[in-house]
Amino acid sequence: MLLIINIIAAVVVIGLVLWSLLDSERAPHRGIVIAAIAFIVGLAIFGNFFLESRKVERGLRVVGYASKEFESDMVKWNLTLQKDASSEGLKEAYRSLTKDVNDFKTYLVGKGIQEKDIEIQPPTSSPIYNNFGQISGYNVNQSLYVLSHDIAKAEAVALDPSFFADRGLLMQRSDLQYLYSKLPELKKELIGAATKDALARAKEVTSSAKTRLGKLKTARSGVFQITEPYSTDVSDYGFYNTSTKAKSISVTVTAEFEL
Repeated sequence: MLLIINIIAAVVVIGLVLWSLLDSERAPHRGIVIAAIAFIVGLAIFGNFFLESRKVERGLRVVGYASKEFESDMVKWNLTLQKDASSEGLKEAYRSLTKDVNDFKTYLVGKGIQEKDIEIQPPTSSPIYNNFGQISGYNVNQSLYVLSHDIAKAEAVALDPSFFADRGLLMQRSDLQYLYSKLPELKKELIGAATKDALARAKEVTSSAKTRLGKLKTARSGVFQITEPYSTDVSDYGFYNTSTKAKSISVTVTAEFEL
């Protein structure tokens, strides 16, 4: 590239010299000189682009991989309670469900769940229709969730349905989601490990080929796959399994090195 620039500069200088040598009597020849300079400069620029397009960059691209197994340190218990009401008993159903939910909150605190970890959502209702399209009753629902670092206590309550059975409450939804509060730090650790693995792979390739490994040009991280241990579940957009306490996290890093 530098050589091309020097050539262009030399052509321009020579052209200016020729320009200065042409006196007024040879003024008609100045147009020819200008056209010649423009042609040479254009040819030089075209030649530079042509050489750049034909130039083959030497590089090595490798994919590093890292994985680690870990345990969830918190759990989220999502729960939706339901009570059925007649067409005339909606108000009473709301009152009864609200009392049951408040009693359930007291029950949770008595089982060792901290009150700040309990979140109660507003109640909702939906109509029930008979065969003639008329409203025959209502379903009254109320959702709440428990987000706790004490997984054992939350599991013990979630797996014991006696509180709901004694009060005739329907559990429309009840599921446990196992989460990890230090996931950002873990992801950074995995990216570093995958990058080191990519470097080790690149060194192995160049060592076998007896080629010098140059600087790192680019590095791009893939999506994280968080699954249960020994799972083959993957997704192009990443995967985050919350159904098990034990988890495995993996990531790839695509790195390109100079040769």
